[in-house]
Amino acid sequence: MQDSPIQIGTLSLNGFEIPPSVRFGGRYRLAVHTLYGGGRLIEQLGPDDGDITFEGTFTGPEAELRFRAFDALRLSGDVVWLAWTSFRRLVIVKSFEADYHSPWWIPYRICCVVYVQPSPLALLASSIAASITSDLGAALSFATASPVSLTPLQTALSASNAFTVGTSNQMQAASVTAETLAAINQQIALQGSIVMGAIGPSMDPASLPGALALAAASAGTLANAVNTGSYVGRIGINLNS
Repeated sequence: MQDSPIQIGTLSLNGFEIPPSVRFGGRYRLAVHTLYGGGRLIEQLGPDDGDITFEGTFTGPEAELRFRAFDALRLSGDVVWLAWTSFRRLVIVKSFEADYHSPWWIPYRICCVVYVQPSPLALLASSIAASITSDLGAALSFATASPVSLTPLQTALSASNAFTVGTSNQMQAASVTAETLAAINQQIALQGSIVMGAIGPSMDPASLPGALALAAASAGTLANAVNTGSYVGRIGINLNS
């Protein structure tokens, strides 16, 4: 875990605070009824997550402040996110204990009760939404120098349930994405033809500077359109995944 920072609520662990391991897991609850003759009736009651525990050490001049921040989390009883690498759980801090050696060295132990564990589909949806948001930001940065407007796409993606497959807003977002990508591809074809045809063998030498300037401008617009299209294309793929 030393290379995988852990976060609980708004607190991010660093240095010696990062635990060497995180202990978690659980069981699947079953009610087993033994019947006459040795038969069994088994009731499946569902998963039962065990407590999540880890430990580390607060160090340095802010060790006491860090301890108080974590203890405040225990005292509040708030439901917070506990996240490390690809794992995410909503938890309540059940216990927080420390061995006070000095103001600069305070080992701690923490135990969290799992409030709810997101389903794999929910985690996947969250990951896809984050990817779409990131791609939209990148596309907007390139689109500033492109004649194709991404405002309709931005509006469609900001609608509620735009990332939930099967909803009307998701289908509308997918449709707007396809239309935007088609407009970008048209712009790519247009700017490509301008670049290829800007300079010809029969051109008047006097018009060469202007033709070169036009070709350079079109090449820049072409590059931005290609970059924008690559991100918008991936948005379309993720919207329908």
